[in-house]
Amino acid sequence: MKKALVLLAAILLISTISLFSAAQPEAKPVSNELTLYYSHAADWTDPIIKEFQDRTGIKVNLVGAGTGELVSRIRAEKDNPLSDVLWGGGSDSYQVIVELLEPYSHAHMDKVLPVTRDPGNRWHGTTIDPMVIIYNPKLVAEADAPKGWADLLNPKFKGRIAHADPARSGSSFMALIIQLLSMGGDNEVGWTYMKNFVTNLDGKLLGSSSGTFKGVADGEYAVGITYEEAALKYERAGANLKVVYPVEGSSKVPSPIAIVKGAKNLENAQKFVDFILSKDVQVLMGNLNRRTVRTDIELPSIMIPNDKLGDIPYDTVWVGQNKDRIMNQWKNLIVGR
Repeated sequence: MKKALVLLAAILLISTISLFSAAQPEAKPVSNELTLYYSHAADWTDPIIKEFQDRTGIKVNLVGAGTGELVSRIRAEKDNPLSDVLWGGGSDSYQVIVELLEPYSHAHMDKVLPVTRDPGNRWHGTTIDPMVIIYNPKLVAEADAPKGWADLLNPKFKGRIAHADPARSGSSFMALIIQLLSMGGDNEVGWTYMKNFVTNLDGKLLGSSSGTFKGVADGEYAVGITYEEAALKYERAGANLKVVYPVEGSSKVPSPIAIVKGAKNLENAQKFVDFILSKDVQVLMGNLNRRTVRTDIELPSIMIPNDKLGDIPYDTVWVGQNKDRIMNQWKNLIVGR
């Protein structure tokens, strides 16, 4: 009888263990990778991505394309996200898909300029990308060089301005907004300036932002509008190009990073965001001509201080809400010039 009771107890114990084991969810395998959608130039991002992989052992699967295309992909994939992180482009591009981004408070929140992030922490600026004017000193004497946005209406620059189509270039759209707001605002005054600017373009629009700084440096155009990083890179390399910070001001527009909602490699995505905003990586970005968002890093001497950039109010939410209308008004100027 005693043997039978012992046997019964053993059977019950095994059954209980089996039932308990069956009720437990299977442990998820630890991910060792992440998928990064990015639109930045590979020449400065590749070393940073390689450093992340070397430090963490996490493999980064890269998908590079224009910001607009990547935003469209994230929208199309919202029910089954194929990306973990989006990096590159202007903050207005992030704002239009903000509901598809995962809130995250990164490890360096107290060291970053608050103006460079979404109030809901769904995207975070990694650098500040002010727009600047460039000119070729072999074609334009320093005394005759444009000092600001107003000078781009000078007849001597007609047909000699390198400018990408805002419909195809995120940085060119950013320039459109900054010019509009600097020269009167989203009203009759501002749009009169834009009409006159389009007239001075004389029908010449480039297909990409890279054509702007290359075109000026190569002497195809006398002046142009581009983002600070590209301009400084060319100037530092000894190209025939000089940088002008517009007297009317520019804007502290952030170039963000964000985690995609539903990311399959969430922890690795968070590690990547923490890494990009860490002090040593932000110092490296400065050496690569990118303007840091951190308050505890001194800017390279080639850059003017943040407080000298001007304070053009680039409201990301407003820009996102009005982007289609503004682009339609721009297209009407092009058609009706």
